[in-house]
Amino acid sequence: MGNKQKVTITIDETILEEIDRFSEEHGESRSRLIEEAMKEWKKKKMERELIEGYRSMAKENTETAEANLEAGLEVLR
Repeated sequence: MGNKQKVTITIDETILEEIDRFSEEHGESRSRLIEEAMKEWKKKKMERELIEGYRSMAKENTETAEANLEAGLEVLR
């Protein structure tokens, strides 16, 4: 991952309590948990973007196929 930077953030107290509880239960630092959460968030975001892109492409491909089918049928008539 490279160099680490120390930062200060402001976070809702209840979320911090959850982070601390999870940290204790799993023997991980706050920093590690937040870092992993960000990685997971980025991964899920990319997955959503890919799904959206593929759905869009599928719609375009269907529309193109239907138009080509119509044109082909016109030639045969």
